[in-house]
Amino acid sequence: MARIDLKTRKVVKRVDFPKGSKPYMLRVSPDGKQLWVQASGANTNNILDPETLEIKETQADGKGPVTNAWSPDGKYVFLTHEGDTFVTVRDPTTFKEIKRIPVGQDSTNIGFTPDSKTAYVAVTGINAVAVIDMKTLSVVTNVQVGKQPQGLIVMAPPA
Repeated sequence: MARIDLKTRKVVKRVDFPKGSKPYMLRVSPDGKQLWVQASGANTNNILDPETLEIKETQADGKGPVTNAWSPDGKYVFLTHEGDTFVTVRDPTTFKEIKRIPVGQDSTNIGFTPDSKTAYVAVTGINAVAVIDMKTLSVVTNVQVGKQPQGLIVMAPPA
């Protein structure tokens, strides 16, 4: 993984993950203070300082973590997995696992309603989007959407 200076277009910092760890996706926290990287080959979630790229914490997670997303209220971070049947819910401050929500095999992307009341997770293994109630952190229904959904966008309804 590398940090590129946008003016000079040169690599200014590089982070080498262990061989075979396969860093897959990364996202910066809404406050810009954390960089979360899922390493699918190592089954880990890695939290880095976005300025220095120093790894602050590495956590074991499910098989093949894919990506993460913060709920709009900042209360939770969800992690999806290409090789498992659940979504991991973590506390964004302590990084501790709060819950594993069963969603079906191979979850990919995550979206939240702007009010943080509902999460939506694309699940390729069941050809559906899992609808999660954020109060109970449980699936309330699955919406069948077609073969192997990868991405999704949650938009507020028109006013």
